[in-house]
Amino acid sequence: MEVCEMQKAETVLSILKQKSKQDESHRYDRIYRNLFNEDFFLRAYQKIHAKQGNMTPGTDGTTIDGFSRKQISQLIELLKWERYQPKPVRRTYIPKKNGKMRPLGIPAFADKLVQEVVRQILEAIYEPIFSDNSHGFRPNRSCHTALYQIKSTCRGTNWVIEGDITGCFDHIDHEILLKILLKKIDDGRFLELIWKFLKAGYLEFNQKYNSLSGTPQGGIISPILANIYLHEFDKFMEGISAEYTKGKQRRPYREYQILQYKRNRAKKKGNQEQADEYLRQMQNIPALDPMDKNYQRVKYVRYADDFVVCIIGSKATANEIKERIAGFMQKELHLELSREKTKITNLSDKRVRFLGYEITKSQENTKQVVDSIGRKKRSVNGTIQLVVPGDVIREKLKPFIKKGKPYQVGARVNLPVIEIISQYNAEIRGLYNYYCLATDVSTKISTFQYYHYFSMIKTIARKEKSSVKKVIQKYGIDVPRKNGTGTMRIVGIRYNTKEGPKTMTYFNDSLKKVSRPAGEISDQFGQVLKGGQLMKRLNSDVCELCGAEHCALEIHHVRKLKDIVKKYRKRGTPMPNWVWLMSYMKRKTLVLCHDCHVNLHNGTL
Repeated sequence: MEVCEMQKAETVLSILKQKSKQDESHRYDRIYRNLFNEDFFLRAYQKIHAKQGNMTPGTDGTTIDGFSRKQISQLIELLKWERYQPKPVRRTYIPKKNGKMRPLGIPAFADKLVQEVVRQILEAIYEPIFSDNSHGFRPNRSCHTALYQIKSTCRGTNWVIEGDITGCFDHIDHEILLKILLKKIDDGRFLELIWKFLKAGYLEFNQKYNSLSGTPQGGIISPILANIYLHEFDKFMEGISAEYTKGKQRRPYREYQILQYKRNRAKKKGNQEQADEYLRQMQNIPALDPMDKNYQRVKYVRYADDFVVCIIGSKATANEIKERIAGFMQKELHLELSREKTKITNLSDKRVRFLGYEITKSQENTKQVVDSIGRKKRSVNGTIQLVVPGDVIREKLKPFIKKGKPYQVGARVNLPVIEIISQYNAEIRGLYNYYCLATDVSTKISTFQYYHYFSMIKTIARKEKSSVKKVIQKYGIDVPRKNGTGTMRIVGIRYNTKEGPKTMTYFNDSLKKVSRPAGEISDQFGQVLKGGQLMKRLNSDVCELCGAEHCALEIHHVRKLKDIVKKYRKRGTPMPNWVWLMSYMKRKTLVLCHDCHVNLHNGTL
């Protein structure tokens, strides 16, 4: 693949992507030299600079603070001479929902930068050929798109295989992954770099451990490497789907046809009462034979290492497919399908849990509706419904309820009122935004909202040593009702900003169900390219503090600007110029010359 290293990164990635679209079997060579292009690293920096985790040091003790073009030049020089060696990640542990601890690796910032460049190149090559059934960590895809695919394509499902791969990311076989990469990439140096990341190991209690399998923990390239690995499974499942698909449509249900014949005869004889009775009986049974052995469908949806297989067919077919999946996983990918957690569920009898939602199937209904062209049809007929699990709401309510009544959150009592309202708003908005596809989102979130809202009021009341009634009187703000009739009073606060007075009330948006995911929803790492203004500031060649021009510039980073401002306000001491400037610009970054950056850290500015 001939690509000029001086081209803009965006142009190079576009060429790689276009080639993959045109020819899925094309193998790429000479892509390692794109790592000598400074623009790739600047683009990578723009993608990752806003992440708070970049202020957590890796095993080399460095963070994103002090980023400069000199750092890029040093990395490119090491890469040119193949002397670049990723450092082991620093292992730490974070709690899981089940109470256990999940290991997390923190890479050195320089390694994050190189990994982001590699990730962008891999994404350009593989994204055009990835399966439409794969939704995890991809552009314009999310949990919502995976759930919507199930809802829109799996109508009439009888059986569901709930897939669970035992420790998928920790057991990815490095040798197999390399063989898979070789199918598309014919560049030894580029593959060697990926191999180095896979084998970098981790540091725990000052002891280095080698990585025998799995993708780098906490690594930026881990999600796309996992998707490349599991793309083989996606292709296998596409073959399974094609193999098991039978029949254009189900055959007519004999009992239904008999009743239809009797109804027509009754109508011809003028016996409308008897004809209506036959119609009622017809509406209580399926029109097409649900047990038709000559009609079969297999649909598959994957999000990262979680997947479901929706089957219109028999349980025997579901069992057979499950065994074939287990065999493929073990033989081809050296992964193990959990026998205990991988279940086969009859969707008519039991709900299936997937990505935090419950999936169920509507039963046939006697109620009839008229479609857009005037035809009568049943209101629901085996359609897939997404619902909010009841235990999720109960678990979410635990901090805000005591003995069945709303209760204050003691940890928030010392916060400013505006911060209390803001935190409560973030919680309910996040809950609604995630479950907005659910059929019962309005009723379930309304239940949560009642207790949550009065918990907020009681928290403010405790803060101000007041009563609920007085808090509502003091902070109540009249807002329009959702149905458009008059106003209602809801607790909020008015405050002043540079743009003028503003009002914040407790969450009052409509809780209506959303029919399909928003187009921009994505959970892919760094999907939105940020930092354009930061690049302009860096390219200006001017220190933002002392005004020095045409000097080597470094970017000073802070984790949270508001925490630094609060620190000085709490002390009652004047803010230094650099804090005031960052606060004025509303930025967590400051472009400085080397001397100003050193003086800032020495406290001599």
